[in-house]
Amino acid sequence: MKTEIFVHSTYAHLRDFISQIPKDFSTLGDEIYVGRNDVHLVNVNGIVLAIKYFKRLTLANRYIFSTVRKSKASRAFEYSEVLIQKGITTPEPVAYINCYKYGMLYQSYYVSLYTDYLPMMELFQLPVSESEIALKAFSRFIYIVHKNGVFHNDLTIQNVLYSVTGNQYDFSLIDNNRMRFRSYSFKRGMDNLSRLALPVETIGIIAAEYAREAAVSDVRTLNAMIFSKWRYQIRMSLKRWLKKPLHLLPHRYRHSSDIIRKETNIVVR
Repeated sequence: MKTEIFVHSTYAHLRDFISQIPKDFSTLGDEIYVGRNDVHLVNVNGIVLAIKYFKRLTLANRYIFSTVRKSKASRAFEYSEVLIQKGITTPEPVAYINCYKYGMLYQSYYVSLYTDYLPMMELFQLPVSESEIALKAFSRFIYIVHKNGVFHNDLTIQNVLYSVTGNQYDFSLIDNNRMRFRSYSFKRGMDNLSRLALPVETIGIIAAEYAREAAVSDVRTLNAMIFSKWRYQIRMSLKRWLKKPLHLLPHRYRHSSDIIRKETNIVVR
């Protein structure tokens, strides 16, 4: 198995530890998230690291990330560096690891510094009357991100963290492996915000503040956000429909197809 390891020069002294991550990951530190990807927190000589393991790689992903595209871990590292250069807060990148077997990507890990910023989800669960200041601050943050030519392709409230001191909010982007860097336009900003699954009253506050920052009509901004959100939901529904060809099969054939699909998933993983 071939292993590619890149460590930021600031953390070169951690290279020996980082090189052991593929072998020891399951027993390292504290497991704080289990799902499509796993995340562990590890304290190494007083430095707290967040290690993300991109564990669900399809056969197509393994091939693509070995040939025509960089791995998720590589992109997370590089894009985080770009964000920091642009003055956008994100956990500091430390290293990435790509493991290859038979010429194809087998395992992928991204290492960053741990951040004590809080999940944005907490703010959105508060009554609007209590969260309005935070929502406006969030909208200003996203506008600055967009004006810097950064469009997070997985912009959800799960991928934004926050900290607060008094009434001053700061925000941090995470899960940075899916991003586009392009010139700003109002339409691109609205399309990017369409990924936020929020109630209408919350969208209204965010739209009004974004409009103020962008110097455009708040009515135009709200309408654009709602339209972009509707179009995004239609596109996602169509994508899910196309991924489920079983609806075309007679009912009696679906069970066997499910079995085949499950077996295929087991092999691919």
